[in-house]
Amino acid sequence: MKKITTVILAAGKSSRFRHNKSKIFHDLAGLSIIDHVFNLAFKVSKNDIIFVCNDQNIDKLRQKFPKVKFVIQKNQRGTADAILYAKKFLINKNILVLFGDVPLITISSINKLKKSFYKNESIGSMLAFIANNPFGYGRVTTLGKKVTSVIEELNTKKFEKKINLCNSGVMMCNANLLFKHINKISENNIKKEKYLPDIFSIFNSIKKNFYYVLVPKSETLGINKIKDLIELDQIFQSLLKEKLINSGVIIQNPDSVRVSFDTKIKKGSIIESFVQINPSVKIFDNVFIKSHTVLEGCIVGENSIIGPSARIRPKTKIGKSVKIGNYVEIKNSEIGNNCSISHLSYIGDSKLGNNVNIGAGTITCNYDGKKKNITVIKNNVFVGSNSSLVAPITIGKNSTIGAGSVIARNIPSNHLAVERSNIRVLRKPVKK
Repeated sequence: MKKITTVILAAGKSSRFRHNKSKIFHDLAGLSIIDHVFNLAFKVSKNDIIFVCNDQNIDKLRQKFPKVKFVIQKNQRGTADAILYAKKFLINKNILVLFGDVPLITISSINKLKKSFYKNESIGSMLAFIANNPFGYGRVTTLGKKVTSVIEELNTKKFEKKINLCNSGVMMCNANLLFKHINKISENNIKKEKYLPDIFSIFNSIKKNFYYVLVPKSETLGINKIKDLIELDQIFQSLLKEKLINSGVIIQNPDSVRVSFDTKIKKGSIIESFVQINPSVKIFDNVFIKSHTVLEGCIVGENSIIGPSARIRPKTKIGKSVKIGNYVEIKNSEIGNNCSISHLSYIGDSKLGNNVNIGAGTITCNYDGKKKNITVIKNNVFVGSNSSLVAPITIGKNSTIGAGSVIARNIPSNHLAVERSNIRVLRKPVKK
């Protein structure tokens, strides 16, 4: 089997999206839309990928994907025209055509497409879907499993409008055969553009038919307007959360919870309402995440309780059976097993041992105005409420910090450290 080169069509100007940033760079569950498409292409072709883009996006795309090839479609005159710009890189290749604004196609569907393609003499195969309301989509006419044509909505006749088999635009084909006939595609349409789907009727006329593979409509949805992005995000969130639920995670109010494309949660865990899980989060077994908690770039050990209203920031590793309570923020820290940080505290750039108790209102003063400094708290330390630990500092094992203390030097093991100002009690003047 020949390797497959993927062509990603991403030359659109996002004019209907009406945002300052191109639609392909917007976030979808923690990853940009174009990253979703690229990651799929990479699974198929590794770095044998070609972007057809516009001059506005090429620099940013090159920064994101430095190992692939780029061509600029100078004038947006349709998808067939876009493919022609990439022709010099596609001779003697089998190609997969993807779209930069269609991010939810799965590798499972692409594998089905490949199987169909190789089975049918390497002419071509395309992804199609069934739409209950096909308005706006190109209708696919067929003879058995063979595609005879794709008719755009504007050109459909009355009986063709009832066809509910629709074109996704995604196809796999032999490039030499495609370029041999692509110039037959006409610009004789309202937009004066060359539509790549017109190639299906051309191939049918020479008895070299494409085949179609059915996939869910949700995978083929593209993004033209901001509303499309919101709707597609809702679909993707539902798919991600359904997968977690099926693996043994209780999400009490799924519509209020946001997860990311790479969220990992082990079975037995419970997620309350209004929790946000950003990228690079791994949650182990039997963890309870309470409402209004935000997690990003962190690991949470088994049997721990987080929240409500906690914020766990990147590069944080929380051990087993840890209690992180309300309005606690933890950043770039290691929290050992059986620790308790229950209320209104900030722990940053710190390393806590096992069985550490942090009282309410405690902060690690990690920033001196120039650099971040480390706080080390050894096993079995008790830190009283409203304490300030001025880093760099180490608190030895089995020590106690008295409530309200400002600790600015290391404390040895098995000691009590208390910092108090003298209290002055003065009689209040009486007004005459």
